[in-house]
Amino acid sequence: MSTVKHELGGTRYLGFVVFVGFAFSLLLGRLWLVQVLDGDQYWRASTENIIRNIEVSPPRGRIFDRSGNVLAENRPSFDVVIQPHLFSEPKNGDVPPLELLQGYLNLSKEDVERLAKKIAQKRGEVVVARDITRSQVALVETDRLRLPGVEVRANSHRRYPLEHVTAHVVGFMGEIRANELKDLEAYGYRSGDYLGRMGVERAYESILRGAPGIERQVVDARGIPQGEAETRFLIGDYQKVTPIAGRDVFMTLDARLQIIVDEAMKNYPAGAVVALDPRDGSLLAMYSKPGFNPNSWSGRLSTQEKLKSDNDPYKPMLDKTISAYFPGSTFKIAGALAALDEGIMDADDEVKCPGYYRFGGRNFRCWKHGGHGDVNVAEALQHSCDVYFYKVAETIGIDKIAEYGFDFGFGELTGYPINDESAGRMPTKEWHRKHSPDGFQHGFALNTILGQGDTLATPLQVALAYGAVANGGKLYYPRIIDHINTATNDALFEFEPRVRKTVPGTPEAFQQIREGLWKTVNEDGGTAFAHRPTTVEVSGKTGTAQVHKIGRIRVANRDKEIRFRDHAWFAGYAPSTDPTLVVVVFLQHGGHGGSDAAPVAMDIFTRYFAGDDPLARKIGEEYHPPSPSNDDALDDVSSGEELVPSDDGPDMGADGGEDE
Repeated sequence: MSTVKHELGGTRYLGFVVFVGFAFSLLLGRLWLVQVLDGDQYWRASTENIIRNIEVSPPRGRIFDRSGNVLAENRPSFDVVIQPHLFSEPKNGDVPPLELLQGYLNLSKEDVERLAKKIAQKRGEVVVARDITRSQVALVETDRLRLPGVEVRANSHRRYPLEHVTAHVVGFMGEIRANELKDLEAYGYRSGDYLGRMGVERAYESILRGAPGIERQVVDARGIPQGEAETRFLIGDYQKVTPIAGRDVFMTLDARLQIIVDEAMKNYPAGAVVALDPRDGSLLAMYSKPGFNPNSWSGRLSTQEKLKSDNDPYKPMLDKTISAYFPGSTFKIAGALAALDEGIMDADDEVKCPGYYRFGGRNFRCWKHGGHGDVNVAEALQHSCDVYFYKVAETIGIDKIAEYGFDFGFGELTGYPINDESAGRMPTKEWHRKHSPDGFQHGFALNTILGQGDTLATPLQVALAYGAVANGGKLYYPRIIDHINTATNDALFEFEPRVRKTVPGTPEAFQQIREGLWKTVNEDGGTAFAHRPTTVEVSGKTGTAQVHKIGRIRVANRDKEIRFRDHAWFAGYAPSTDPTLVVVVFLQHGGHGGSDAAPVAMDIFTRYFAGDDPLARKIGEEYHPPSPSNDDALDDVSSGEELVPSDDGPDMGADGGEDE
């Protein structure tokens, strides 16, 4: 029995020894294979290759108008970057890599010197050129062996199909500046990244950007990616983290209307147009002129383009839809509502207009020298009679005028979420005590009620105020974004209309104002009657705002230097009985409300309601709108800034007024 057990134990021991010996043989064989047969291959992989983590930019969210037309999208592009730790100069007398790149990419001597300094600092990858052509890609890729550490990286670039037509509201992209990077690194931004610089691109940067991914690559000493086998050997399966695409933003903007506006403004070098739906405050057009090409500003801006923009007196980079100007007679709706709502005037009460108003021992002139005769409130709006409103201003005073101005949203921010809007100015007694050289004077009220003096308003404020007149008193927050979707078109968030305040005033008072606005366009003697459309009934108000007065001598607008010429306004809505569209036209130094701004507005109303679709005619093409017919006017302008009226303004009244 013991003999059997001994033999079994010996057999097990022998088997164990054989198993261990076999295992060691396999291990030694594998070691010999790796060290001897494949040793050279793996030695090179361990000494000449490194693992590089590359941040993969996410697809940026697109921007659409209310009908799904693309306003901003992504297109493929190629950038050239240098990894400084892989970059080296040739040792055999070959052409230096930077000299090669200079020829391939048309770099200047200054560009090469700048790159050399950055490479020497070795603080991360260096961007050599962005958005290079395909022929340049071929040149660099073909010569990779002589360009150690140089990489052509596939990327995407922003494309704006409507170019300058939507430039201010949609915006553009710009590379992060060095002084910004310190604050933005915590949010995942890196040197060379782009971010929104204006419009929706800027305001909704965090929504549009998405989240970057990571791609791990095995590269050799020259920065050239290696094959699949070496990559798997050194990294394994963990090679890529997929980026999260940005969200798509759908605006309330109507691209068709935006182009109609651009074409209607072709004869004027500067100004703004705002169009909205008075039923919910949705912005259908936000147009500022002159514009700029966001495709250039997003990466390929030439020195010449930059200098031209900087030296343009009409300031192409300024969004005039939310900049403040003298509103002129478009402001008279506030004075009219104040007169009726405060019981100062009844609908049938008349004021005699002899062409001037005597106040404080001086004459405040009406724009019509011969006067308008006896006018009630609706007729005062129809003819834009200054004397009627001088009478109202003397009776109620500047603070009551300001109160109704604030009710209409003047002098306050509208809540526009894009770009930096001006609050304008609604002067009061207290404001004048602090800011006017001689303090408050009672004559200031007479200029204020005409939208002159120190009253300033933005085209957007005027549009929202007229929207409130059209809908019976609801002052909406401006609504520019309709909804946001994921990249897979799933709904993420919707922006509902919001009423900011209700403008006080009886239904009868609003009806009288609407009657006056109807008469302005549709009844003989109205300041916009000569340009009334025949296909749609429009109601509105013209306005001519003085920018400067030369002494006490009346100077014809056409004889003034352009920067001293009056601003022209028209604000109105259509159809008159059931308004669905408000349009405000502002022409900077553009002439008169009746003869200049009104025809532009009527053209917009007519084409919009006729269903004219210039966008469809341009489908599949880049949009190249007609050039202004008076570009030479730019040469006569020495300043695009607003000018404060001269000190004699309150005594002289608001000259210039309307023309018919």
